Formats: sequence, structure tokens, C-alpha cells
Amino acid sequence: MNKKIIALVVLAIIVITNIQAQQVTNIEVQPQGVYAEIRIDDQNRTMKQLYDVKTRNATVDTIFNNIGHYNPPVMYLFSQALFLNGEKESAIEWYLYAQLQAMYDANLCADNSAKQAVLILEENSRPVLGEFLKKNKKLVKDAVVKIVALFSELPTDYDRRWINLHGMASFAGAFGDTITTTPKLSAEAEIWPKIKESTIKEFRKIHK
Repeated sequence: MNKKIIALVVLAIIVITNIQAQQVTNIEVQPQGVYAEIRIDDQNRTMKQLYDVKTRNATVDTIFNNIGHYNPPVMYLFSQALFLNGEKESAIEWYLYAQLQAMYDANLCADNSAKQAVLILEENSRPVLGEFLKKNKKLVKDAVVKIVALFSELPTDYDRRWINLHGMASFAGAFGDTITTTPKLSAEAEIWPKIKESTIKEFRKIHK
């Protein structure tokens, strides 16, 4: 099995003044058990392509053609790339989409320590998007309606368990200790619709 990268959000994305100044620092460990099954390789590769000015524009086009394939960390970075390219309204819409998907993934996640990933993604977006968001509240409110509809209708195929790799439980077995049980990663599938509904309510409340 190829070594996967657990890209801790707190270390993975350091926004300074713009996307050109961002740096990536990874902790490379070998995920064990069910964590090794989480599909993030394509997502990590796409993030690297967004960081690289030589591949950024082509990568933006690729993402646009298959939005549902990319997880929230990619979509947060995607929105910043659009913003810095002058596509500000579109950037805000995709930022809100990333935020809503991230909130949903966090609410599905059974590891409470992993849910901090959403807060850190938000903090890393503020240097680029924060001021524009404050000054354009009507634009944001209008976009919320559109994004909720998109969220409800757009199919996704990325691995929603990406967020579990940001929790402390994901390091079990990575440093030689033995995993004796299979951890629960997500809520039971039968309550996902209810979680989705409550996430939308939470999202709307944030942007009232």
C-alpha cells in the first residue's frame, strides 16, 4: 500500500496574504486499519495543483467540470483561487458550498476531535475572503439560497470520511501501537437525512 498523507488542516494550509504565499507542511504517517481505506490521494494531488501557479488555471477548470468529486479542503482552496483571480462572486458561492459540505461532514463524523477541521478551514479562509464577506452581506445571503439548493441536489462521490483523518483517533496504530477494535467513523446511514436537514438549518442560521 502506498503511503498516504494525513494532511492535518492546522498544518496543511497556512494562509498569509494570498494563495501564492500559502505553504504546505505535511505529517506523513501510515494510516492503519479502516483509516487506510479513506480516499484522499486525489484530493491531496488536486490541492497541490491549485498551489502551483503553473497548473492552477487548468485545475480550476477540472474542478468546475466535476464539483461533486472534491472534498471541502479542496473547495475552500478552490474558492480562494477564484477570488484572487477576480471572480469574487463565484468565489463566495463556492466558499459557502465548501462551508456547508464541511459542516455536514463534521456532523456525520463520529470522532469529535476531528470536527475542529472545519474551524481551521474557516480561519484559513479569512485572510483572503473575510473582508469581502463583511462588506457584501446581501450578496452572501442571496448566495445562501442558491447553495442550499445546490447542496440538496448535487450528487457527490468524494469520501466524506476525509475529516476523520484530522482527529486524534486516526493516529491509532501509526506509531507501532496495536489496533484491537474497528473504530466507528460516521453516524449510522439511516440518520444521515436528518443530519443533513439539521445542518442546513444550522448553515442558514449562521448567515441570517
